[in-house]
Amino acid sequence: MLAPMKQFYLFTICLFSFSLLANEAEWLPFITDPFKITQQNGLEFSIFPNPVKNERLYIKTNSSAEKHIEIFNVLGERKLEVFTFNESIYLGELPSGIYIFKLEQDGKNGLKRLVIS
Repeated sequence: MLAPMKQFYLFTICLFSFSLLANEAEWLPFITDPFKITQQNGLEFSIFPNPVKNERLYIKTNSSAEKHIEIFNVLGERKLEVFTFNESIYLGELPSGIYIFKLEQDGKNGLKRLVIS
């Protein structure tokens, strides 16, 4: 019975340590606070349809400037990066799942949750 308790405590310590590191890491803003970037930088945009079913995602912003789009999986791995002036992007190679959609435009950026079904 002692071994499972040690495993539990070790798991709890690792989880707590990761959460402390994530709070200090600027490269993990969507894990620590998914709305932090949007609130600080004020980029308002919408993406649709969400969930995506037909491999095409539309992005609506108030600017016609170039969009820098990054899509991350839930592990924080960048799966797609696009620079475009278009109002839509093709997501055909991304498998079904939950992603973080990051948009940078006019020196501002924001995050949204993206679901591909």
